[in-house]
Amino acid sequence: MTDHGFWDCPPEQAIARHGEFRLTLVERPFPAGDGAPAAHDPVRAREFAAAFGTVDAVVEEVGRIEATERPPFATRADLDLVAVGCWGTVTEINDPALVFTGGTFPLVEQADELAGRFPEAVVIGSATIDHGTTYGIHVIHHPDGTRLFAAGWSGEGDWDLEGTPREVVEAFGIGPDDLALKGVQLDAGPGSFYWEGLTRLALRSVGPLLRTGRELSVFRVRHTEVTTGDLADTWIGDLDEFEDF
Repeated sequence: MTDHGFWDCPPEQAIARHGEFRLTLVERPFPAGDGAPAAHDPVRAREFAAAFGTVDAVVEEVGRIEATERPPFATRADLDLVAVGCWGTVTEINDPALVFTGGTFPLVEQADELAGRFPEAVVIGSATIDHGTTYGIHVIHHPDGTRLFAAGWSGEGDWDLEGTPREVVEAFGIGPDDLALKGVQLDAGPGSFYWEGLTRLALRSVGPLLRTGRELSVFRVRHTEVTTGDLADTWIGDLDEFEDF
């Protein structure tokens, strides 16, 4: 291991592709309305980051950002930046290690782990990576046992699927007007289904989505050795081998 953790490429190495990644835990009592969120708790945020499955250690807190922003994402060094917000019963983590990495589903693994630790909580996550077309992974846990997992390439029909959107709609009490307003069509095929819209509707049913005024702590972490290798393959390396998934 070097001063840069388990990396074997320099911190200034450019990232080859871009994406989005977010995992949210909502514990009871579920917050209601669109009022001001609870104040961010940086101590809990650091503890949450340190205990997260992709992280070997938290090196330092490098700053705070508003939840409408994101840490820089241009070089290899930026792959070690993890943003965490703790607002009352809502905890959110943004970690590039959540994105699909060569046949594994770290977003799903971490969501399942949180659901096991917090069986009365809602756990919802989405992660995407752009590589010609967009690869997406989405997971939803409801305390009643409803679970949805969907992963695949946008526009293609061969998706990994467990559970159904209709089960999510029923579990979270999402009405047809909300589905229509968000543009979620339950009969759409997996490659054209609006998965991000469904995850946002599920989140809105248990807590406010207003991000303005929410603060996150940005930590520089040392990811685990396995995770570091996956990060290199996903964001810096060649993803051509993924085309068969």
